[in-house]
Amino acid sequence: MLAALLIAGCGSQPSYYTTQLDTSGGLGPGDPITHASATIGQVTGVSPIGGGDSEIAFEVNGSHTDEIHYDSIMTLNNLGATPSLDVMNVDAMSHSAPSGTRLDGASSMNETQMFITARGPGSFAQALGNAASFTQSTAPPPSAATVQMTQMLAQISQQTIATAVAIAPPTPDQIEQAKREALGVERQLMRNGKIEQAERLRASMGSMMGGITAPVNPTTLPPTAPNP
Repeated sequence: MLAALLIAGCGSQPSYYTTQLDTSGGLGPGDPITHASATIGQVTGVSPIGGGDSEIAFEVNGSHTDEIHYDSIMTLNNLGATPSLDVMNVDAMSHSAPSGTRLDGASSMNETQMFITARGPGSFAQALGNAASFTQSTAPPPSAATVQMTQMLAQISQQTIATAVAIAPPTPDQIEQAKREALGVERQLMRNGKIEQAERLRASMGSMMGGITAPVNPTTLPPTAPNP
């Protein structure tokens, strides 16, 4: 009985994570971390990291840590009276992320879509493989059908965006906003060493919206290396 209580007590310990946002939207300590409309944790700190960006530290209740995945995207929601960070899990098969993991952070749903675009077709299967190697998991790799479905969904998503842009071209204000968001996502990817994803995002956004993005300032971030 005592052993069972000790195990239960250990399982209830919170886990701690970080993410980054180019716009914090008034987010501060104590604001909720949510998943599927339920509060699962709280923000513990907001710190500037340069370029107008912020690092967000947060904790997740022990009973909900399995809801934080390696490929989770933390998305700012400031539509209500109190801002929150919502957990968006791109792939339900992805492995849970341990305490201390730095996750991608989006200041809007547009930026969330940009992160998905930057990862590219097949990136979810690759993320699963990376997670398995880190955790030494014995879980089998995703099936060929799963990989094919993931690639198809990513292609449909990109085609849908391109079609929408062709039917209803964005206004100058929308273009400027999309440019700022794309540069914010690119800045974060570069800062975290995801050079190939940053290049993929730049190429994708440029093809869809006529060169909407531009290289980031090489004096503040590592220079972009060519893809192998």
